[in-house]
Amino acid sequence: MIRILSTALLGMILAACAANPTAPSARSTDPQMVLNKTWQWEATVTPVEKITVANPERYTILLKADGKTQVRFDCNRGGGDYKISKGKLSFGPLMSTRMACPPDTLDAPFMRDLQRVASFFVEKGNLFLELPFDSGTMKFRSAP
Repeated sequence: MIRILSTALLGMILAACAANPTAPSARSTDPQMVLNKTWQWEATVTPVEKITVANPERYTILLKADGKTQVRFDCNRGGGDYKISKGKLSFGPLMSTRMACPPDTLDAPFMRDLQRVASFFVEKGNLFLELPFDSGTMKFRSAP
């Protein structure tokens, strides 16, 4: 009888820990989790391609609390407006300087995909920006 009760109690404790929404690995759609932090682009995965970013520090976004974003597009800088609410994110037109970047630059797909973002979530400390109609996901890490 004691063994059964102990097993049941252990099961309830494990279930409670797994359901803890404040655990760092839990998925969050809270806008406060992404604001006023610099995020570095690591990859984009779509049904037809995977873009892996060799130098994430060259592609960053900073969503400021005032609805403005600062963006680094490889060797160019820019920004624009954005709108955010629980789980939803969209960027307005993004502007950028137009310096010539190295031949391996990913500035064009980075800008293109940012302007297509429809939603977001944070999981395990990473920011995921989802493109519409399940057409892809951009993954970001928090800048050091």
